[in-house]
Amino acid sequence: MVVMPDAEGESLEVLFIADDPDLAEMYRLKLELDGYWVRIVGFDSAVAAARARRPDIIFLELSAGRTEQLDVLRDVRQAVDRPELPALVLAGSTSADLKCGGAHLSAADYVIGNATIR
Repeated sequence: MVVMPDAEGESLEVLFIADDPDLAEMYRLKLELDGYWVRIVGFDSAVAAARARRPDIIFLELSAGRTEQLDVLRDVRQAVDRPELPALVLAGSTSADLKCGGAHLSAADYVIGNATIR
């Protein structure tokens, strides 16, 4: 599912959950240039941030080998009562556990390095 900014001037809100602040900042700059409103949060504050202001899409940046971080996607979706909330997983790993876990949580897409897995 591709989510585009609203043509009437309303930006869609991205909740960017990340461990790497430099990587998150790079994505924030690009997304804001494309018309999105971006909030960068850590894994420990993602649920509270989502409850405070419901996102339209989640970007989830996973550290290499940290597949347990996928749990935050389920937690955020439950917190805002939106099991279908679109999510894009950004990962530095091509592990089968990551793909299986993301598929189980219905991630919309994965970006691994420069490659996309569907």
